[in-house]
Amino acid sequence: MIYVLKGWIRFTYEGQGEFTFRAGDSCLQPADIIHDELACSDDVELIEFTSPAEFETHRVDQGQA
Repeated sequence: MIYVLKGWIRFTYEGQGEFTFRAGDSCLQPADIIHDELACSDDVELIEFTSPAEFETHRVDQGQA
């Protein structure tokens, strides 16, 4: 889950499209969903809540997803 404190951030989610989140917005990202940060404001601040606290991140190059 993310909660945006300040600024904005744009993500793309596999099968869902692009979303822009602004201060006060939150998003529950399902486990194992392929996602990517596309852009963000210079002043973006957010909190990311994860469970479990330790998890693996796998980088997927474009065209391989």
